[in-house]
Amino acid sequence: MESFLSKNEEDTIRIAQKVARSLAEGDVLALVGDLGSGKTTFVKGLASALGVSKTVTSPTFVIMKNYPLPNEVQLVHVDCYRLSSPEDAKSIGLADYFSDRKSIIVLEWPEKIKEILPSRTKYIKFEYISETTRRITI
Repeated sequence: MESFLSKNEEDTIRIAQKVARSLAEGDVLALVGDLGSGKTTFVKGLASALGVSKTVTSPTFVIMKNYPLPNEVQLVHVDCYRLSSPEDAKSIGLADYFSDRKSIIVLEWPEKIKEILPSRTKYIKFEYISETTRRITI
């Protein structure tokens, strides 16, 4: 387990870029933390490091956004907050992405669907330390 302190958005993005270098096709990341703890900012850093040129925003209202990456791989960013059960996740096809080795899946609020997460899921915890500081534990 590795832990980092982030004192601003730029730190969070740099940490995410470091994590991105270790990702492989088929990886599933579960981002756990309170509202405002830096999860979406982290995804922005991951996406940038993976080659996404589009602006990355929270998929809160659409639940899932796909971003094409080089080599026919895609980054799938999912906000599970509005899902009420694992069945909701299945109904939008999320479970299908778990077996798609041409996707890297990043989940916010994964605790809503923990029963269907693959065993290979990597958890990243975001802790609020102060108004400007977060601890990110991988």
